[in-house]
Amino acid sequence: MYRTPSQKPDSLRFLPSLGDVLFISILSITFVLGGRMLGIDSDLGRHLAIGEFIIQTGSIPTTDFLSHTRAGEPRPPYEWASQVLLAGAYRLGGMSAVILLTGLVIAATFTLLYREAVRRTGLPLLGALLIILAAGASSIHWLPRPHIFTFFFLTLWIILLDRHKGSEWVLIIRASLLMAIWANFHAGFIFGLLAWLAYLAESLWERLLKGGGMVRTMLLVGGCGAVSSIVTPDGWRNWSALLSNNSAHILGGTLETASPNFHEAGMLPFLLLLLLVIVLPPLSKVEIRPAHIFLAAGMAVGALLVARNIPLFAVSAVFILSPCLKALAGSFRRWSDTEARILLIHQRITGHGWKVAFALAVGGGILFAPASYTALNHRFNPGIFPVEAADWIRTNPQQGNMFNAFNWGGYLEYALDPRPPVFLDSQTDFYGEELIREYEQVIKLADGWLDVLDNYDVQWAILPKDWQLAGALQREGWHPVYTDNTAVILKRGEE
Repeated sequence: MYRTPSQKPDSLRFLPSLGDVLFISILSITFVLGGRMLGIDSDLGRHLAIGEFIIQTGSIPTTDFLSHTRAGEPRPPYEWASQVLLAGAYRLGGMSAVILLTGLVIAATFTLLYREAVRRTGLPLLGALLIILAAGASSIHWLPRPHIFTFFFLTLWIILLDRHKGSEWVLIIRASLLMAIWANFHAGFIFGLLAWLAYLAESLWERLLKGGGMVRTMLLVGGCGAVSSIVTPDGWRNWSALLSNNSAHILGGTLETASPNFHEAGMLPFLLLLLLVIVLPPLSKVEIRPAHIFLAAGMAVGALLVARNIPLFAVSAVFILSPCLKALAGSFRRWSDTEARILLIHQRITGHGWKVAFALAVGGGILFAPASYTALNHRFNPGIFPVEAADWIRTNPQQGNMFNAFNWGGYLEYALDPRPPVFLDSQTDFYGEELIREYEQVIKLADGWLDVLDNYDVQWAILPKDWQLAGALQREGWHPVYTDNTAVILKRGEE
């Protein structure tokens, strides 16, 4: 049967779009980097231990059950929902499924940002380049931990505030629901309220200059959002825990809470993104929304003070740079024509299954690949964490209170069953400055270090083999009961 031109099948409709390519690329990169992610710290172990506890018991703990130094003290569960998702993924496919979940959240975040950039600019190619730069800047903090959900929720939150045109109460209800969900996934919900301040400042600015603005609406959004943020298992204590971690000693001594180290090559995308945010607005001569200026400036300050805030700056940078790129691209006819052709092709693409198909393919590989196939089987690195020592402890349980290396606490909470209480893990905001200083007193063999171990009735210790503390304990009569290339386990008063 004859087809008219309008009836001819479109060979482009099932091709992947640039958004599909970005999603698949970012997901692939996170999966390849999974082993490196698992070698940075053992925070994931703590999250898996708590998530598994919630799944097994059907209850959300609000007090500490992981340590003997702070047992029974309030430990707000402001990450319980993400911990359950991480533990659920681990149950389904082990550590590789956790890495896959991490990659899916990160890839979804930057794909959403890409769609938003193209919607604002009509520039699919420049939009893709912008998102690649933003993703590169944020990659320094791509880790399998609850904070990745803040990347996604912050993007949704800014889009929600940015696009609002219509019913005031629709915005308030949507913002309140989003904030209530966010507050149960990660403590980064506070950055949503900081972003809200940028839009409130814009409304106040417009009221001052033009007599307009959405001051009332923004005040209601902020107020309802703040109230929604306490709709958690521990109520307002989420805020209490966030505001109580004000120790410069703790924050300065933790790598990710210190200022960025610009000697590292990984900081180059962040520096370039920061430079573009400073240079492009005046260069493009485009009128930038005050909210975008306040938002980018605030997030930039946060990123310069604390390195782990760089991904949040990367998200906010997309919104201020998009109109600049649109204005600059208009000055180059050939580039604009190329972008227009690519956009036309995108409008003809109707196949949306590429992202799902790729994710399912990776997930199927995780579920059915042989355990010996390391590319699809991620594990904690036994050269960094006490993997073999934990195996030994499971068959040779130790009695009494433990002393452990700070960065091993989360791994031990994950790996040991039954789970002996640790001395501490890396959740420094919970343990507080006093215990952190006592821990440092012990590992540095400072005056009174033995008294600290006596005060906490420590009976055994699991330490890196090359620590001076291990030798010092042996000189004090402690005896090694296990040793390997990574760890040594010492027991008090045992031959």
